[in-house]
Amino acid sequence: MRERGRVVAVGLRGAVPAVAVLMLATGCTWQQQQLARADIAGTWTGGDAGTLRFAADGTVVVTDLAEYNRDGDKVSECSGTGEWGLYPDDKAANLLSISVCDGNPWEFDGSKAHPKMRRSVGDPEHGNFQTLSREERKSPGASGPPTRTARTVPGGLDK
Repeated sequence: MRERGRVVAVGLRGAVPAVAVLMLATGCTWQQQQLARADIAGTWTGGDAGTLRFAADGTVVVTDLAEYNRDGDKVSECSGTGEWGLYPDDKAANLLSISVCDGNPWEFDGSKAHPKMRRSVGDPEHGNFQTLSREERKSPGASGPPTRTARTVPGGLDK
């Protein structure tokens, strides 16, 4: 009986690295991306998290952007017009900030074709994130509603 317990314990210890490798292989982790100003312009949405519309001239229109308390619970929504900026520069930015609505700066993930951005909400130790995806850009002459590809969930994992 003791040998079986040992085998199970060894097997479980071996499973943890396997699960970590599987998570990395399937994209279940956030890998910070750098984007240029041209990659940001457009509409970003996250379902009930709100919408940000970034213009190339540096203005942003915010519609119903969810705001959170320290516990990470949604408490209100913010709308308005302001400015947006990138850090460290317009060609290879890691972070984006907006001058309207309170909150942490946004960081980027995904690819240039399907970028995402997120920011920490509530207590950073709780690991809650607000995640937005850029609506797919249509070629000239395309019709139909924009495609939305993400929503906000605790932990920043998209469903």
